[in-house]
Amino acid sequence: MATSLIVPLAYISVLVTSLAIFSRVYRRRKAAAVKSWEPWFPKHPARDTYISLVTASQPDPSSSTPNQVPLSILKSALLVRATADVKRIWRIRDDKMALASLHNRGLVGDDTMARFAAAEKELEAEIVDVVSEANTFRQGWGQMIFQTATEMAQAERTREVVLNIPRVKVMEDRKLAHRRKYVPGPAVSHAATPVNTPAKPNAAAAITMAAANAITPSRQSPAPSLPDVEASPAEIKSGGSSGASTPAK
Repeated sequence: MATSLIVPLAYISVLVTSLAIFSRVYRRRKAAAVKSWEPWFPKHPARDTYISLVTASQPDPSSSTPNQVPLSILKSALLVRATADVKRIWRIRDDKMALASLHNRGLVGDDTMARFAAAEKELEAEIVDVVSEANTFRQGWGQMIFQTATEMAQAERTREVVLNIPRVKVMEDRKLAHRRKYVPGPAVSHAATPVNTPAKPNAAAAITMAAANAITPSRQSPAPSLPDVEASPAEIKSGGSSGASTPAK
């Protein structure tokens, strides 16, 4: 009777022990994998700069001279931090659509989606922190700081596009010159190309034109003189001679 109870108890104890060991090893490996993830975004220098300025603005009790940072510099640093957050929001929106499509096709693993979800949560916490910091300077500024930051980010993007126009133009000119150099042009058929050659004179047309010129009086020949309406019939018959004959009485 005692032997029959020892066997199942030993089996259960071994099973529970193996499951506990497996669970501990699995959790350690999962935690190590999470720590080894490459962050979705690089470091946040604007946030680090703002935190350093806030820390420097606090008075040091061990020092007799106050180490205060001007309020305008703190506001500017916070605004730069919000501008960097706006750029990250734009990237999160673009990457979210692309990752959703790739994940549905099976081209992206779950680890990538977990990295993206962690970055999204971190960005949400960053936005809340910026809004709370803005409200410490002036009540209600937290609701307007991201509007100003969005305008600044759009202005920076426009300036980058305008400054990159010469470089893009040079690259496109090089590509076009490379294509013209190595891509042969279409073959031109000389037989099919119409050539505007002067028409040879026709012999019959030349004879007809010469006959018409001979029949047509020249424009430079003097026109026949018209008779005078006041002259007598005798003068008209004699050709209009002046004073050769006198009228009969």
